[in-house]
Amino acid sequence: MKYDIETINKRKENVKIAKKVIEIIAIILIYNIILIAISSANQINVINIFGYKSYIIKTNSMEPTIKINDVVITKKVEKQDLKIGDVITFLKKGEVITHRITQIEDNSKYTTKGDNNNIEDTFKIDYKDVEGKHVLTIPYLGAIVRALDNKIVFLIITLIILIFMFITIINQEKRENRREKKKIEDRKRKNENAY
Repeated sequence: MKYDIETINKRKENVKIAKKVIEIIAIILIYNIILIAISSANQINVINIFGYKSYIIKTNSMEPTIKINDVVITKKVEKQDLKIGDVITFLKKGEVITHRITQIEDNSKYTTKGDNNNIEDTFKIDYKDVEGKHVLTIPYLGAIVRALDNKIVFLIITLIILIFMFITIINQEKRENRREKKKIEDRKRKNENAY
C-alpha cells in the first residue's frame, strides 16, 4: 500500500464524503421513523405523508401475513384500483382494522376477512371508510414506537445515543491526535536524515 501524502489526503477526503453521506442517510431514516411513529401513535387521526399513512397492528387477525406490532404503510387508491385479495386498512365504528378484501359488490361495497380469522367480517365496508391499500409492512416497528411512548424507555434510549455519540467524538479526537503526532515524528525523521 502507498502511504504518501497525496494518497493519505485522498483517503481522508473519501472518508469525509462517506461520513457525510452516512449522516444524511441516518437523518432521513430517523426523520421517517419519527413521522411513522407520530402517525402510528394516533390510529384515528393519522398523518398523511405524501399520500401514505402508517398504522400499528394491534391484533393477530392478519397473521401470519402481518403480525402484532408490525407497522403497515397504506396508500389511498381509487375505487377501481381495489380488487379481491388486496389488504386494506379501514375505519369501522371508530376502530382501525386491516383485513383482506374477499368480495366486492357494486364496485364500492367490500367484504373483508382477517387471514387468521375463520369467518368473514359480518359487516360491509364502504369505499369512503377505506383509509388505504397495504403497500408495505415494517416488522416490529410498532413495538419500538410503543416503547418510546414510555418516558423511562425513551430516556434510556436517548442516554445510550448520547453516550455513543460522546465516545465516537472522543475516539475520533484520539485518532486525529495520533495522526498529527505521527506526522510530526515523520517530519523530524526526514529532517534528521537530511543532515
